[in-house]
Amino acid sequence: MKRYVLSADIGKYETELIGRCLESDKEDIKKVAFRTKMYDLNDGYIDVEGNSHRTEFEGGEYIIGEQGQDKSYDTSKTHLLHKLSCYTAITQFLEPNTTDNEINMVLACPLSVLQIQEAKDEYKDFIKGNGKIDITVDGDKYSFEIKEIMIKAEGSGIVYLEQQLFNDQTTLIVDLGGLNMGGSLYKNKVCKKEDRFIEECGTDRLIEIVREQISIYRKGNLVDVETAEKALKDGGLKKAGSLDPSSIEFINKAKENYFKEVMKHIKEHKIDIDVLDKIVFVGGTTQHIKDIISKEINHSYIPSNSQWSTVEGLYRVAFKKYGK
Repeated sequence: MKRYVLSADIGKYETELIGRCLESDKEDIKKVAFRTKMYDLNDGYIDVEGNSHRTEFEGGEYIIGEQGQDKSYDTSKTHLLHKLSCYTAITQFLEPNTTDNEINMVLACPLSVLQIQEAKDEYKDFIKGNGKIDITVDGDKYSFEIKEIMIKAEGSGIVYLEQQLFNDQTTLIVDLGGLNMGGSLYKNKVCKKEDRFIEECGTDRLIEIVREQISIYRKGNLVDVETAEKALKDGGLKKAGSLDPSSIEFINKAKENYFKEVMKHIKEHKIDIDVLDKIVFVGGTTQHIKDIISKEINHSYIPSNSQWSTVEGLYRVAFKKYGK
C-alpha cells in the first residue's frame, strides 16, 4: 500500500496539484499543472504534443491538457473534463501498473458551489468516485482509490500559507481565476458565508477585453481568442516575428480596463477597500495586472507565485490532516 497526500485546484484555465507519497522522502513534493482542456479522440486521431496526456477512461479516449480544444465555461465542476483532468494529474504522482494506491486530498471548490451544501457534496462525490479507479494515461495503466476528500474554498490557500496577513486583521482575498473572480472578506482569519462573492470576471473576461482593444488597434478587424491570449502573454502583438511597439499601449489599456472592472465588482458588493488592513490578490490572472494593482492599491499584497498559492496552502491543510 502506498499512501498519497495531495491538494488540487481543478481550475477553468489550469489544473494544478501538489503532493507526495507518504512512504517517500518528506522533501519529495511534486507539482503538476496543465490546461483544463480536452479533445475527444472519437472526433479524429491526433498525436499527443506539448503539455498534454492521452487518457483512456471508461471506454473513452481523450487528450487532456494544452492540446485540448474543449474547455468548461460553467461555474459547476461536475463535468467529465474536471474528472479526467483530476485523475490524469493524480497519475503523475503514481507508479504505473500498481494497484494499492490510496489518495487523500484537499480539493479547492468554487465559492458559488461552496455555499450550497448539495452542490458541494455533489462535486466532492463526483471527483471521489466509488471505490477503485482504473485509468490509462500515455499508455500506462494506473489504479487508485480516493479514500477521502476535504473541500476548501478556492483562493483560501493563502490563509494557511501566510497567516500573518490575517491574524487580527481585516483582509480581503481577491482570487482572479480562469472564468471567475472570487472575493472573501476575512476578519481575524474567519470568513462568513455572507462575506463571500463570485463574479464572471477572470482570465476569459480579460482576454475578451484584449480582443476589443486589438480590434480598435486594427481599425475594426477582429482576432481570435488564441491570438488575443498570446498578445496578452507577450505584452503586444507580434509583427514579422518581433513585438509590434504600437500595439503595446492597447494591451496595457486592456489590463487597466480589466482592473477597473475587478474594482467595480468589489465596490458593488459594498466592500470599501480603504478601511481594510490588506487586500490580497491570488490566482493566475493576477500576474497579468500585478503592476497596476501595486500602483493603484498601496495596501495590496500579491504572493510571488500567486497562481500556486491556493494549492500550496491547501497542501499544508492536507498534510496536517492526512500526513500521519
